[in-house]
Amino acid sequence: MSTGATLNSVCDVAWVFTYVAIIWRGFKDRSLGMPMVALSANISWEAIYSFVYIPPSNALLYASIAWFTFDIPIVWQCFLYGYKDFPSPIKRKNFGLVFLACIAISFSIILGIASEFNDMKGVYTGFGINCMISILYVYMLLRRNDIAGQSIYIGIYKLIATMFAFLGSCFDAPGDIDKTLSFQTLMTEIILEHTYPTTLLIKTLYAIILIFDLLYIILFYLKCTRKNINPWARF
Repeated sequence: MSTGATLNSVCDVAWVFTYVAIIWRGFKDRSLGMPMVALSANISWEAIYSFVYIPPSNALLYASIAWFTFDIPIVWQCFLYGYKDFPSPIKRKNFGLVFLACIAISFSIILGIASEFNDMKGVYTGFGINCMISILYVYMLLRRNDIAGQSIYIGIYKLIATMFAFLGSCFDAPGDIDKTLSFQTLMTEIILEHTYPTTLLIKTLYAIILIFDLLYIILFYLKCTRKNINPWARF
């Protein structure tokens, strides 16, 4: 297995753990574990790269289908509990329509961006959505008065998944199939490589994601300690 494939495999597994943590905590607390807008964009991306734009790599295709499957219970959570995150004018009976409209809008925008930028691997859209998810998680944690639907493991698994996705991209650039994993090679790719999928935009998005993922973990830990809750015992 090539270096890039190994890194991407770790990313895939870490994302599965992230989804499982979200699903488990959401049903346990009867609370939406992912912000609605982030969820709408996320499942739209997975649907597009599973059934519309078939990725050139079978591994990416299988991963997209697996992520789409794991997102379905989170979508169900959104229909059940998502209305709690919104002001009273958005009642439970209207929330489903709002959520479906959000998915339709997200799907249309992501499909358009993928076509416009020829983003057949979903790198621009994927990292863009990932960046939005990280920011919205921090906002959700600050906005809510409790930690319902959240755990420190969600943040940790997501941080690991995105880190390995970025490192995998550094070994996925055209013409770099025979690269070996070394610190010098890795630093060269991260700093100097500017071809798809390691453009300056992707590097900037990843830096923002990393900052907000770390911020989420720190804020969640502090919020737990203020409530005398052990964050490591909260699976």
